[in-house]
Amino acid sequence: MSLKDQSQPKTKKDTIVEIMREAILAGELVPGERLLQEELAERFEVSPTPIREAIQQLVAEGVLSHSPYRGVQVAEVRLEAVREVYLIRSVLEQLATQMAVLNLRIVDVRQLRLYQDEIRQWVEQDDLQALRKPNYEFHMLIYKAAEAPLLLHMIRTLWTKFPWDTLHVLPNRAQAALEEHQQILDAIHEGDAELAGQHMRQHIESGSEALRDFLSKKEA
Repeated sequence: MSLKDQSQPKTKKDTIVEIMREAILAGELVPGERLLQEELAERFEVSPTPIREAIQQLVAEGVLSHSPYRGVQVAEVRLEAVREVYLIRSVLEQLATQMAVLNLRIVDVRQLRLYQDEIRQWVEQDDLQALRKPNYEFHMLIYKAAEAPLLLHMIRTLWTKFPWDTLHVLPNRAQAALEEHQQILDAIHEGDAELAGQHMRQHIESGSEALRDFLSKKEA
């Protein structure tokens, strides 16, 4: 994606920050990947200055990391951050889902089912990397329907600061997440906002437990 795809950006730096967040969330930039300013400038069709400013902001937010030896990288997940981040996510995303149910249109629900079908297809093909984008779109369609900009911003910030989607990291997690999505969809279809929110919270908590177990074994 280039700056030409964005409408009415505030500044080039702000636009690049947003694009890079989206790229991390969609799995186009992965944890541990090294980022070179020259390549980013060419990719986004801008001079090095806004790239440098965007990187500085994302490093300050913890989305990117920087060291003298490794340069700038997409931040990797640390076990100590998992519990807190997912606890906050579960509460915020439950609330957003509850608020969204009455606002979701028929066309929105149809799109959610299309995302679910796409996720199921990738599960069947065992293409776990491809799951990340439709999974992100599935969740964000719901949260945007809450029509609460500050809440949405908080959720997206947490997603960006914690870019390892458990569907991508844990092969055994994909099928369970697919079933949990279906429970959320069924509650949305019934117009049961409270139940949809509960299922969303359970979905986030289940992912948290699976990821913490994985990281604990990895660091052992």
